Amino acid sequence: MTPGPPATGFSNRPADWLHVEEASSRILRAAVPLTSERLPLPAALGRALAQRVVATATLPPWDNSAMDGYAVRGADVRGASPEAPVELEVTAIVRAGGDADHSVGEGHAVRIMTGAPVPSGADTVIRVEDTDAEAVDGTVRIFDDRDVGRHIRPAGQDMRHGATLLEAGHSITGGTLGVLAAAGLSEAVVHQTPSVAILPTGDELRKPGDYQDVRRGLGVPESNGGMLSAMVAAIGARPVELGIAPDEPDELARLVETGAGADVLVTIGGASMGEADFVKGVLDAAGFELDFWRVKMRPGSPVSFGWLPTDNGRQAVFGLPGNPSSAFVTFEAFVRPFLLALSGHRRVARRRVTCRAGERMETPAELTYFQRVQLRRDGMHTIADLTGPQLSGLVSGLAGADGLAVVPPETMAVQAGDPVEVMLLDTGPGALEVDVG
Repeated sequence: MTPGPPATGFSNRPADWLHVEEASSRILRAAVPLTSERLPLPAALGRALAQRVVATATLPPWDNSAMDGYAVRGADVRGASPEAPVELEVTAIVRAGGDADHSVGEGHAVRIMTGAPVPSGADTVIRVEDTDAEAVDGTVRIFDDRDVGRHIRPAGQDMRHGATLLEAGHSITGGTLGVLAAAGLSEAVVHQTPSVAILPTGDELRKPGDYQDVRRGLGVPESNGGMLSAMVAAIGARPVELGIAPDEPDELARLVETGAGADVLVTIGGASMGEADFVKGVLDAAGFELDFWRVKMRPGSPVSFGWLPTDNGRQAVFGLPGNPSSAFVTFEAFVRPFLLALSGHRRVARRRVTCRAGERMETPAELTYFQRVQLRRDGMHTIADLTGPQLSGLVSGLAGADGLAVVPPETMAVQAGDPVEVMLLDTGPGALEVDVG
């Protein structure tokens, strides 16, 4: 039999009722980035740099042309016009990556391509459109002097040898990979990503294969496990689905032990006040150290965070509510930032933008509300409309949510047209453009 919980454990501790900000702060203070590894650049996409990156070369190494045209001395072409063209002798052609040892003397020009090194003596690149493009071999006629002193990019404009290009904690995007490749790197030193064991609980849960029970009113769909696994994978972490834990302490304890090798354990449901809610007792019996339980928020107030001892130290444990919208919101508010911090990312919070409420939002209790909203444009403004009823047990409104409207505890209601802060969720193909200015 599973031993009883300690008298001061999770099962017997009163609710903490933390504000959202305090709960978030406690969680992130406890996040220590995982160790580093070296990966080829393509495999490092989505990871966080574990060390700063320094330029090992100056780029470009020489002044270079911003145009296809002719490198000349500005003094030679000043005053050029269609009526009074200037004719110059073309002495060479230089292409990107070509010889940087050419020079331009008085009355001379060098044909030059974009990115090519500018010959010594030249202070101007005349665009090819303002010339006759060497209608007569060996000479070029200049018809406009508007480019005098222009179209030369200085050496080192992109990066200079020894300069810091990227700090540790930078999230690697496609653009980042371009910078790393330009710096001559084929690999990157990045933080490892956490594994996350996911454990939905409850005898009432049914997988798709048992959906006939749902149709008959004898069970509810198990939608949380797959949803959270996808949310974990979306940030590059590794989900480990443990299956559904029944309302039976010994089997629940076995599954918790099965997930002990993961960096993080996320339990879903079973930690409230019902007579079949066994998660608290099972965690207590395993030596659980609770940090907090319950947050002043809706949906998702019965969320918890703490630690289980493991052979290698300790495992972070999040207890999320079983209602789908509550599980979704508490993952976004607390679990996702923690996983990103473990992965070494400096930026772990979702971007927030100010929109206008498209309708009245009822937020009567002194809690932080997270309302699922869909965004649309109306002239110069971005409008946030509720995706439907905001009850925590409803799942259908999650699919259309572009963001979560975050309403602070002191606001009892948001009226249509009022400003409202929206935490943006993942954007996919065809995502609405929003004004973040």
